[in-house]
Amino acid sequence: MTLPDRTEIAVIGAGPAGSTLAAALAQRGRSVVLLERDRFPRHKVCGEFLSGESMDVVDELGWRSAFEEFGAPTMTTARLTAPDGATLSVDLPRPARGLSRYQLDAFLFDQACRSGAHTFDGIEVQRIEALPKRKKRLHLATRLEQRIIHSQLDADLVVAAYGRRTSIDRRLSRPFFKTRSPWVAFKGHHQMNEPGCADDLRGVVELHAFSGGYCGASFVEGDKLNICTMFRADLLGPDGPADGGAPFDFLRRVNSPLGRRLAGLKPCFERPLSVAQIPLTIKQPAREEIFFIGDAASMIAPLAGDGQAMAMEGSLILADLLDRHLPTVPLEQWNRIWRRRYAMRIQLGRLFNAALTRPKLSAPVLRLLNRLPGAAHQLVTLTRG
Repeated sequence: MTLPDRTEIAVIGAGPAGSTLAAALAQRGRSVVLLERDRFPRHKVCGEFLSGESMDVVDELGWRSAFEEFGAPTMTTARLTAPDGATLSVDLPRPARGLSRYQLDAFLFDQACRSGAHTFDGIEVQRIEALPKRKKRLHLATRLEQRIIHSQLDADLVVAAYGRRTSIDRRLSRPFFKTRSPWVAFKGHHQMNEPGCADDLRGVVELHAFSGGYCGASFVEGDKLNICTMFRADLLGPDGPADGGAPFDFLRRVNSPLGRRLAGLKPCFERPLSVAQIPLTIKQPAREEIFFIGDAASMIAPLAGDGQAMAMEGSLILADLLDRHLPTVPLEQWNRIWRRRYAMRIQLGRLFNAALTRPKLSAPVLRLLNRLPGAAHQLVTLTRG
């Protein structure tokens, strides 16, 4: 497919938010170009937990039968542990699924193409230039072997779906970019040392808290376990995973149930994937005549487990808004819609994140919630749609 010179809508980033939005707009007959910096398929740091709400989007866009071919395992229970061994099990409001980003992102990108969007991976948006009449010009770079080819794309409207943090945020002077985040994350797929040694994890997503962070464990397709952890960067050092080289060895020491879990697993990756500067601050869903969606709009604390569902659901909401109002869409209307739908959920996730990463709070909180199962279920439900 040849990159056009102009389009009605340009979507930057082809993760769950960008690909879902491009597909939904294309299904409505809109001209859409979807641009992704990476080449698919590729692994990505993520908990790889698709909460039940995400499957509503899959159904609405007509993708269920194709999705089921991946054999994504189902989860119905969340299990939380504290460093001293305190444990809480909570039924999820709706069954969740475990699918790697290696499969999911390539699948959604392909579905956007099948829906009629013009899809391109391996193209980086380096700069967004303002044009008259609120239009935009995207300055692009495509790497081909040892060469970089520069090109341009004019768009009536631009949606940024490129994830947590990129150089575009700096160029747009987004306020959150000036604040350094203390959070880093590591992710790796694992196999069982012996068949059946992790069978107690089937149908369960585990969250293991420790001082300054937490770790999630759950099955994805292919009978592999995804282990993804987020913790403060100041734990990187002599007593932690030095240089990020051995985070899973470090995790064995900071939470006893997690240590027992990891003892039965062996890594599939030579080195874990990592990402730094994870912003959990509130961002603006619209700025400089650009709409933001998914983690680019704002990121819920990963332990809440609803980030991918929010990205996909929010994309359907934005697609409806754009389709009704193009070519002129009021940015403030998207700000209001987004905040009304997601702001409380994100704030609750931040509070939950703060409590679980403090051992003096996490163990008493888990023990209290064991006595109040209704309250535990309500807390989980409040982070959902």
